[in-house]
Amino acid sequence: MIETILRDLTGTPEHPLPHRGTATANEAEAARLLKNHLTDIGATVRTEPFDTPKTYATIVYWLIGGLLTGLALVPVTGVAVGLVWYFVAMAWLYFNWRYSFIIKFPVQHTAQNVIGRWPARGDVANRRKLILMAHYDTAPVSLLYSPKRQGNFQLSLMLSLGLMVLAASAATFEVVHVGMPYMTYLRYGLMAYFVVQAIISTAGYWFKGYSNGASDNATGVAAAIATADRLRQANVPDLDIEVVLTSAEEVGMIGAYYYVEAHKKQWKSAQTLAINFDTLGAGKLTVVEQTGTYEALQYTNVPTKIARSLLKTDAFRDRAQVGQWHTADFDSVWFVRNRIPVLALCALDADGRMPRIHQPDDTLDHVDRTPIYTAIDLAEAVVNEWTKRSEE
Repeated sequence: MIETILRDLTGTPEHPLPHRGTATANEAEAARLLKNHLTDIGATVRTEPFDTPKTYATIVYWLIGGLLTGLALVPVTGVAVGLVWYFVAMAWLYFNWRYSFIIKFPVQHTAQNVIGRWPARGDVANRRKLILMAHYDTAPVSLLYSPKRQGNFQLSLMLSLGLMVLAASAATFEVVHVGMPYMTYLRYGLMAYFVVQAIISTAGYWFKGYSNGASDNATGVAAAIATADRLRQANVPDLDIEVVLTSAEEVGMIGAYYYVEAHKKQWKSAQTLAINFDTLGAGKLTVVEQTGTYEALQYTNVPTKIARSLLKTDAFRDRAQVGQWHTADFDSVWFVRNRIPVLALCALDADGRMPRIHQPDDTLDHVDRTPIYTAIDLAEAVVNEWTKRSEE
C-alpha cells in the first residue's frame, strides 16, 4: 500500500505527476487517486472544498505590497500610517501561525480536503474520535529552504517581522515630525529591504516551479492511510476513525484551518485525538514538542506525553526522538490553538532539519522509508494506549 501511494503521488513514467500544487490540475488528480485509495480500504469518502490563494507568493506580495503602498503614501497623508499598521498586523498574525484575514485576499482558487471515515460502532456516548491528518499538496521551490538557509529560517522571519514593526513605528514618528529627517531615511531604507525580501522569498517559485513533494508530504499521506488501515482492521471498540488529507498546507495551513473551524464544535476534547504526519522521508522520526516563530507553541497534551513515554521503551528507544521545529509550522497548529489533543510527527536529521524540502530534489528516489514505518508503529501504539487509558 505505502509504495503504491508514494508512486501515485509522485508520478511514474506512465502517469507523470510532477507536483501537487494547491488548486492546480495536478492536485485535483492527486485528490482523485487518494479518494480511490480510501475507498479501496472501506472508507466513506467525501471532499470539503474551500477558497485559498494558490501559493504563499500571493500572500507575500499582498503583505509587502500593502506595506510599501502605505509607507510610500506617508509624505502625502498621515492616514497612510493606519494602512501600514494594518498590513503589519496581518503579517504578524500570519507568520505567527494565527488566522489572518490576508488569506482571504484575491486571487482565490478552490482547493479541497479529502476525507475518509470509518464510523464507530456501538453507543454514541462512548465514541472516541481519531483524526489522522497529512497534507497532500506540494510547496513551491524556495531559496529560503535551501540546506544553508533552512536553519536560519526562524531568525530570518523574526527579523523581517521586527523590521516591519520598525517601519510602522518610523512612519508614525515621521507623521508627528519626531526624529526628522532620520525617520524618512529609515523608512526608505526599509522599503528597499522589503522589496529585496519579496524577491528572494518567491524567486524559487518563478524560476523552478513546485517541488515534487515526495518526502514533503507524500510520505505523511502514506503513513496516515496505512495507520488508518491497521486500526480499522484491529476493530478498536467505539473508535471513529477519520483520515484528513489537507490541501493548502504550503500556503499557510489553510486547509487544516477550515477543517478544524468546520468541525471543532462536534469534538469533545477528552474523547478526541489527532495525529499529524508531515515529511517522513529522511532522518529520524521525531515527536514534536514545540513550534512557532515569536510565539512558542507547546505540545504538552496527552498524546504527546504518551508518545514520549513510548520512546523510552525498547520498541522505540532507538527508532525515534523528541524535537522542535521552527521553520514554518504544521497543520496541527490549529489543534494546539483550539486545545484539541494532537500528536505531531515528522522526521529530522542530526542537525534538526528536513533534508530536501521545498527543493527540486525532493523526489521518491531520495526517500528513506524507515521513518514512515516507524511513524505508523508509533501512531498505532499511541492510539492503543490512549484508548486503554480512556476506558479506565
